[in-house]
Amino acid sequence: MAGMILLGTEPKVGKTYISILLVQELKRLGCTPGYYKFAATGVRNLEQSEAALVSDACALDQELNEMIPYHYTVSEPVHLAARREQRFIKERVITERYAWNCATHNQMVVEGVGEIVSPLIMENNQVLFQEDLIFKLQLKIFLVIRMSASALSQSVLAVNYLKSISKSPAGIILNAYNDRNYAHRDSLDLIERCTQTPVIATVQKHQRRLSCRADLLSIINAPETGGFDSEA
Repeated sequence: MAGMILLGTEPKVGKTYISILLVQELKRLGCTPGYYKFAATGVRNLEQSEAALVSDACALDQELNEMIPYHYTVSEPVHLAARREQRFIKERVITERYAWNCATHNQMVVEGVGEIVSPLIMENNQVLFQEDLIFKLQLKIFLVIRMSASALSQSVLAVNYLKSISKSPAGIILNAYNDRNYAHRDSLDLIERCTQTPVIATVQKHQRRLSCRADLLSIINAPETGGFDSEA
């Protein structure tokens, strides 16, 4: 079973939309993918959550409460929402429900919480960061970056941080990319060169399918490596 997590470099980068497209692409490739998210905030009920959007768009057979174990009504970072509602995340619940999903799906697409650095518990007696779960669940990282004037800087900072914790991303997905725009094409080349990480797919505005630039299954199933040869 291969698990991957989509991490965004900024708010509203489009992780849920990319999750939908990635799950749909995996289904086209003959896989049985599932969707998972550790926690969600600003959600009144699961029927209005990201899980419901993905489930409806991809015709998934998962129960919503198995797709998102924790949800909070307030729109704050997870650790603050949990503190305000006095309903703290339990790591065991996260890992057990993830394992339950893995038993019936051969690929798991995990939508990251917040941005690259995201605390889930930040109390005096316990600290849990999203990256702790990424290591524990052995998730492969795909960075989701929205094409903008700051896309290069965001991608370099994100990749360098992930490399500093020994978790190099497997690939980058560019959202709001226009392949007819010379500046976008140049930015894509620079992002690959400066991060030594391949852009594995792009998504144009209102596009309903990933534009894959590499063999998606090979990247997902390959062992993690430390670099990327931009001259290859």
